[in-house]
Amino acid sequence: MSFLIATLWFSVDNYLFLKDAVAIEGKVVDVDRSITRTSASRSSKNSYPIIEYINPLTQEKKKFKASVTALNVKRGTPVWVAYRQKTQTEKLISFGEILIPSIMFGLFGLTLLVILFPLSESSQILYWFLRLLHLF
Repeated sequence: MSFLIATLWFSVDNYLFLKDAVAIEGKVVDVDRSITRTSASRSSKNSYPIIEYINPLTQEKKKFKASVTALNVKRGTPVWVAYRQKTQTEKLISFGEILIPSIMFGLFGLTLLVILFPLSESSQILYWFLRLLHLF
């Protein structure tokens, strides 16, 4: 159940952020490449884009490092940034930044719900969820 609550929290947090944000075009100015050791013999390469954009209020250039890794990141690539003036914070508009946390927690939570709840209850919960989506 806590995974479903986390899904709801991520979804509401992103909705409130995007509701008050403005979309600004930015560009990748650098890439922070790092290697993460997953075990003694394995490692993974990560590429975090560093994004530059112009603050709409002050007209000054701002930079930030995206919180998600990306494949095939190249300098000079145009990207979209969501900028929230109220808190002066920014997020890269990408599936990894906006949707992946909600989807991952949601799928894991629903999987646990199906496994842990008796069939009659999980069937009823899914039935009402599908009704909310106007599928029945």
